[in-house]
Amino acid sequence: MFKEGAFFTMSVAFVKRQIKLAISLCYFLAQNILRFVLQLFARTPQRRLTILCYHNIADRERSKFARQMDVLRDTAHVVPADYQGKLPEDKISVAITFDDALASIIDNALPELSSRSFHSTIFVPVNWLGRQPGWAMEGIWLPQRDQMVMTKEQLAGLSSSLVAIGSHSLNHPYLSKIDGQSAREEIQGSRTALENLIDHQVRLFAFPYGDYDGSIIEHCKNAGYIVGFSDAPMQVDPVRSGFLRGRIHTDPSDGPLEFYLKINGAYAWMSDVIPSLKRS
Repeated sequence: MFKEGAFFTMSVAFVKRQIKLAISLCYFLAQNILRFVLQLFARTPQRRLTILCYHNIADRERSKFARQMDVLRDTAHVVPADYQGKLPEDKISVAITFDDALASIIDNALPELSSRSFHSTIFVPVNWLGRQPGWAMEGIWLPQRDQMVMTKEQLAGLSSSLVAIGSHSLNHPYLSKIDGQSAREEIQGSRTALENLIDHQVRLFAFPYGDYDGSIIEHCKNAGYIVGFSDAPMQVDPVRSGFLRGRIHTDPSDGPLEFYLKINGAYAWMSDVIPSLKRS
């Protein structure tokens, strides 16, 4: 019975993934037709930034992740996730982020990024450093329970030139579902703790599970954060963008077409057309 249920769940997830892929391909083609038409009238749309959000980079997936980074090296400018200003016009621009600060990021992701001089941002659930993830798991994007969050020593030893550190709260809760005082402590307390650990300012915050509301954003601003990252797969205008920035969930298992569409912002339709798909 369990095997049948698991197979059904996997089959549904596969079908949903293929539907998203098909719609994203149509969206990408439509966007390129629009861009071509605008260029005929000497109106070039401004480039936008796509921010990728990874979680676990397992040993068996390092080669797949490396191939994805090769694609970025050949086709994109990789910039910091909090990049401000006009983007280059000759290529797409992409930022790379990691939620949950798993040790596998150090083992398998950062060496690949460093060899290509790619910048990345890691969001840390501070109270889980050096432990197995203990928060509620959901979806295919979150890490397996046998993974470890990096230790305080590993975090403190990361290079600041290519790696930025942001907060992912203290305990990884749904912030909108806890009381205001607890939410403020999760937000402010994690920034204070991180800054003490890495001896560097922490100004970026990623909402656990992508869960936030207006009061959570205000708590973040009051705590001194300058950018908050959601899980809505919208592209970012780094010239006019405000506090909130969207990201697209990405995984080493993404196929070549799927990854290409993601880095080109073709999944942005999900934010506007079907909001319920953001975390599915």
